[in-house]
Amino acid sequence: MSEVKHDTPKVPELLRVFFTFESTGFFDTTQEEKEKEILPKLNGILDEWNQNGSELLATFDRDILTAGQAGPANWHACFLYNVPNLQVVTDMTHAFRSTGLDRYFRLEASIGRPFFLLEK
Repeated sequence: MSEVKHDTPKVPELLRVFFTFESTGFFDTTQEEKEKEILPKLNGILDEWNQNGSELLATFDRDILTAGQAGPANWHACFLYNVPNLQVVTDMTHAFRSTGLDRYFRLEASIGRPFFLLEK
């Protein structure tokens, strides 16, 4: 069997970003707040992300076998993006803060790269 050489990881041209998304205060709001205030802001942010040079690769929602608080995983859903640079990642997370959505949702970004054994 040949030896796997594992050099220092190279930062890719496009950052692979794993955003975890947790509903923190969202479930403590009224249906009217959700429909008239929160969800329009959230949809606006997600639309902006389509225009910032990022590419949505996949989403994952854990709601099939969970209900209520996120629990030890600390997230309900996640988004996987290719993002052009670190400033854009920062802008994406700041969008929750600047619109007040951080009151209802927690968003966290983890930066990585494609898995070298599966994606060349």
